Amino acid sequence: MQQAITSNRIPFNGGSVQGIGKGIAQRVRARRLQLGWSRKTLGVRAGVSSWTLKLFEASGQIALTTLIKLAVAMDEADGFGKLFPARADLPASMAELDRLYQATRKRGRTLP
Repeated sequence: MQQAITSNRIPFNGGSVQGIGKGIAQRVRARRLQLGWSRKTLGVRAGVSSWTLKLFEASGQIALTTLIKLAVAMDEADGFGKLFPARADLPASMAELDRLYQATRKRGRTLP
């Protein structure tokens, strides 16, 4: 019984944190089933208990380090490099940000 991953998009369920977590859990489960692995098999390969996997698949809640272990075990760790890519339209450093938005002094007295 294998499921195909139909989309790269995470179902957001209204954009809530819980919805995003559940969407990621659904994708992990789909990938696990695609590989033909039981929760126990993935747990052993990732060093995670099958109870943790069951809870994650049901609730979408998991520690980041545990999620990374699962991704490494399923050869999907490259996806973490795409989470927060550098953006050309944003300042690269705090110094650059300060140069772009220099505060202008206004005359007046300082209130106590």
